[in-house]
Amino acid sequence: MKKSKLSSFGQSRICPICESNVGSAATKCLVCGAELASDDIQSNAEIPASSVKVRKSSVNVPVTVIIGAITFMVLGGLALLLVSSGNNPFLESTATITPSATSVPTFTQSPTKIPTKLPTSTSLPPIVHKVIEGDNCILIAVTYDVSVQSVLQLNGFTQSCPLLVGQEVLVPVPTATPAPTITSTMVPLALTQAARPVHVVSAGESLSSIAAYFGVSFKSMAEVNGKLPPDYAISIGESLTIPIDMPLPTSGPTPTETSLPPYPAPNLLNPSDGQAISYVEQAVSLQWTGIANLREDEVYLVTVEDVTSGKAKRIQDSTITTRYVLNVDMKPSESVPHVFRWSVVTARQVGVSSEGLPLYEPAGITSEVRTFTWSGIGINITETSNED
Repeated sequence: MKKSKLSSFGQSRICPICESNVGSAATKCLVCGAELASDDIQSNAEIPASSVKVRKSSVNVPVTVIIGAITFMVLGGLALLLVSSGNNPFLESTATITPSATSVPTFTQSPTKIPTKLPTSTSLPPIVHKVIEGDNCILIAVTYDVSVQSVLQLNGFTQSCPLLVGQEVLVPVPTATPAPTITSTMVPLALTQAARPVHVVSAGESLSSIAAYFGVSFKSMAEVNGKLPPDYAISIGESLTIPIDMPLPTSGPTPTETSLPPYPAPNLLNPSDGQAISYVEQAVSLQWTGIANLREDEVYLVTVEDVTSGKAKRIQDSTITTRYVLNVDMKPSESVPHVFRWSVVTARQVGVSSEGLPLYEPAGITSEVRTFTWSGIGINITETSNED
């Protein structure tokens, strides 16, 4: 058995460089890569047995080195790959101090007061009126309390206003005039003329009704705004100063004068509401029923206004009878009918102006406001004077 082992072992050779076993026909050492020559290679058969044992023990050293080298190369490659990717395993990771969020004290915000929006006027669609027999633009305007021009403009009509029975006419919705409001009551001693409010006259108002609304005397109202008797004329759209620093005297016991109860509103008779006066008429007679026997200082105040002409034609006159004649001075010259409004109120004289004219204030309730139409013949008449 020993003989066969030696025979088998004798077929191998030893590398002279690394002393590794190589094949008998090998020309290159597989361990160190040295070129092998036939004379450089020593056969295992020539080596003593004691030497063979030594060589066997030395073969394990180079293999361990090779394995370690391979392991080092693999680990080095992995380390290089990690370094190139930004993760360096050889550097000690420095702990990054992340600042913690400091809690900021929060304050509970008080609810914001939202201002209340004032109601805005919304344009309403026009009213559709169906024409019946006897209708014209003036009567339609009077019926809906709007101006004739607004009806003409909305429908694209000419001044002649041709209408057909059954025709639909658009009528603008009348704009309601808001009543004047006083937001705060001021102490009378603190009031000055600079604090006096201004009121814009709307349709159907008179100087007396405005004075009564604001609680000031009619006399003060007339003097501040320069209104003179007998008519105390005001116009729609006119701005009047309200002397609220001159209020009515506080009620109290007055031994010299006893306040009389207000008279009821006069009852208007002629012309009827909406009546059309012929163009051939040169005067219009206004009539109403008397409310009582007037005192010496009491009269009827009659207010007449040409709505079509605007504030250019408006009168306010006094009479002690229940009839007032509107003369030709108020008659329109053109053939287009004009709308007139008129009303009556009982008044009482309260003094005399600097011009010597009587000053009146209402002594009762104003009558209803009636309308009528009146037209001319379409010829402008100019006055001529004959020179001697």
